[in-house]
Amino acid sequence: ISGWGCAGFNTYLGPIRPILLPILLFSTWKLLPQRSLGWTIISLFLAFLPELVDIWNTNRSQQWQQKHDNSNEQSISNSSSFPITAKLRLDIPTMGCVACVNKVDTSIRQCKSAANIRGEKSWLTDSSAKGGLAELSILANTNEEVDAIAEEVVTAVKDAGFQCDAESLQVEN
Repeated sequence: ISGWGCAGFNTYLGPIRPILLPILLFSTWKLLPQRSLGWTIISLFLAFLPELVDIWNTNRSQQWQQKHDNSNEQSISNSSSFPITAKLRLDIPTMGCVACVNKVDTSIRQCKSAANIRGEKSWLTDSSAKGGLAELSILANTNEEVDAIAEEVVTAVKDAGFQCDAESLQVEN
């Protein structure tokens, strides 16, 4: 079910949501005198919950990025001490919506080796295939350290509840 995107919402209800929202707003306006203000607020809150979640996640992501950028400025001089850079690309077929993308990004950021990870990003695929991809750069001293960090990232994404495979790992010296 998670491959369909949040219990099928993206597959079945998502495409008709632009039609459903005006109907809800019109019916709420017409029925406002007949129902309690509490039910009206709850129905409007639930109707716009995806937008509210997106605003919340975008704000949290920007705050984290600013904090991460500040710590990266301090560690940029140290990053030249890592002789090996690797680009890891993950295939995540059960990532089905924006909330899933945020959860994958968060699980990558919370790895113990987060200090060695740069430029992480996740996205949904544009093709008809379900799921998405994640890509990040790994800074390390040895090839074994690159492999260990890559394995840690894959495990973190799996622990977050997603199927995850390393699609590619390109080591650059």
